[in-house]
Amino acid sequence: MLKRILFRDLDINVINLQNILDDAKRRGVTGFLRIVYWDSEDYLVFVEGEPRRSVALSIDGKRLIGDPGSFSIKGKEGTATLVETTMDDLVGFLEYKHYPDREGSLVFFPYGTLTQEPVSLNFLDLNKGIALAERSHLTGYVALYTEEDLIGMVVFSGGQPVGVFGGNGSYGDEAVAYINVNLTPSRSYISMYAVEPEILNFLVSMHRGNVHPSDTVFMTYQEAEDFVTGNKKDALVMVESEGIFRYDLFFRGQKVERILKEKGFLVYDEDARKRISVKVENMPERKIKLYEITLVEKISPVEVSFEIAATETTEDEVPPEVVDTVRSEFIKKVGPVGRILWTRILTEMGFKEGSLTKAQLKTLIPRLRDEIPEEDMRREFLEKIREVSPDMI
Repeated sequence: MLKRILFRDLDINVINLQNILDDAKRRGVTGFLRIVYWDSEDYLVFVEGEPRRSVALSIDGKRLIGDPGSFSIKGKEGTATLVETTMDDLVGFLEYKHYPDREGSLVFFPYGTLTQEPVSLNFLDLNKGIALAERSHLTGYVALYTEEDLIGMVVFSGGQPVGVFGGNGSYGDEAVAYINVNLTPSRSYISMYAVEPEILNFLVSMHRGNVHPSDTVFMTYQEAEDFVTGNKKDALVMVESEGIFRYDLFFRGQKVERILKEKGFLVYDEDARKRISVKVENMPERKIKLYEITLVEKISPVEVSFEIAATETTEDEVPPEVVDTVRSEFIKKVGPVGRILWTRILTEMGFKEGSLTKAQLKTLIPRLRDEIPEEDMRREFLEKIREVSPDMI
């Protein structure tokens, strides 16, 4: 959640960028510097005073994430704002998850009342953190994330785990496996959020297979709302335009909540909510989408236990030459489409080619193998991997 604005809307002609960087480092600011131009916005994200990412947003809401070294003030017309926030808000901004049919309940992160500030998993065993949520009778969720990536969410009802989501949109056992592979204590944080009981059903139910985009095209929000209320639907109506996303949740045709995001940040202030909500509804290029949801009628507890490595060292990362071999051999076996498949699979699994760990590569290789159509080629692929890294198979 946004904590405070250190300065707002200063003319970029009067600011000294280097002094701002130095002051942010001295203060240990976690937050962002935003430069607003007439047709775009640039963000420089800080974590504990250190620049971590630059984000360029065009007027239509499209974004480009880059290295902080690429950040600069462009032109002579614009304003600058420096905001201090929490780590979870920054992750939500960087992840930019918005589409319920692809990302499920992850689109709401970090919605809710923060009941546990971000804590490094260097200081807290994950399974003990889950036990803490149980003892506190949490109705809400525990979020797991790094400085840049949402790794997963565990949803609770009255202190009982009732659902697990992976940062790649996976659910249940698949989500637990994803979290086990992608979460490393030295880089990860845990937070807890409470939500109202009527929202809990949506958090538990919104996973792949339970969220169904409607084929009906609605020209106005009122048409979508009338359809939902008239048919007593469990549904979500999304209005989207220029980086603004408004979600209205309906339980059996009754609206129970409105969640609003602007440029990736949740909006809580009532005056801002009213202004932005009216703005998005009147934008000519807005999109209105209805998602019908198969809500879980009876929420049941699930067993949740994670097996996370206690420590991580640079020795856990796979040498670049091994990754190069795996990629090139995979492309050889599947042909020209291999490069596209390689990128798509890494994205789906939440892996980054330049920093694959041994545990991640062990999970990746079977997935790549299954994409190779012929059995003899699969066998040749695995044999080649054994030659360069026997412990990966």
